[in-house]
Amino acid sequence: MKRITRCSAAGFTLTELAIVLVIVALLIGGMMVPLSAQRDLQDYRDTQKRLSDISDALFGYAAAHKATTSGRPYLPCPDTDDDGFENRSGNGCAAAEGRLPWGDLGVGREDAWGNRFRYRVDAGNAYAYSNNATGFALGQAATLRVCEDSTCAALVAKDVPAVILSHGKNGAGAFNSSGGTNPLPVSTDEVTNQDATDNDFVLRTQSNTAGSEFDDLVTWISPNVLFNRMVAAGKLP
Repeated sequence: MKRITRCSAAGFTLTELAIVLVIVALLIGGMMVPLSAQRDLQDYRDTQKRLSDISDALFGYAAAHKATTSGRPYLPCPDTDDDGFENRSGNGCAAAEGRLPWGDLGVGREDAWGNRFRYRVDAGNAYAYSNNATGFALGQAATLRVCEDSTCAALVAKDVPAVILSHGKNGAGAFNSSGGTNPLPVSTDEVTNQDATDNDFVLRTQSNTAGSEFDDLVTWISPNVLFNRMVAAGKLP
């Protein structure tokens, strides 16, 4: 009769141990994908919440600031030197687009991925919406638009006084925390949100397809909501 030793009866062979390690690795790898997706979703939600808070802060800023000659409300200018505060040229803005003036608004300066929020104000009529001498009136015209793609054949919103956006997880073209700018985006829709050469911005379905990547988060100040808020606050007409 063959004798079974205690060692061979109780232990794993090297082959069995290798199989167990492979199974454990596969299980851990299978868990990592959902956890990564959950983290991405949480970052997305956090950034959306911060954008909502920024919108509220812009309404509050307008209600709290009175133009020097007209007494009407106005919005802040963009931050162009990364100090957190607006930059002006005379009564208008030093530039129509730049970083969010988080210091003036009392909000966070970065999205969930550590990049600055981009902020654009309408530059029409001598920066009417952000002119600290004249301010804006009910029905004030604006030229910014939010579109479904870079061609702007289909509009999401028009006559927009101000746009705020995060460049998403890929951060392409975003102002980074070091004071510089991240590598430029590839897709034309993300380029539209970064180039500051026109009045159009894009908000569309998220995509990881090579060449047409899009993960920007875009929000804007509705002119009608802004007017209603100012009327309710007694700042207009």
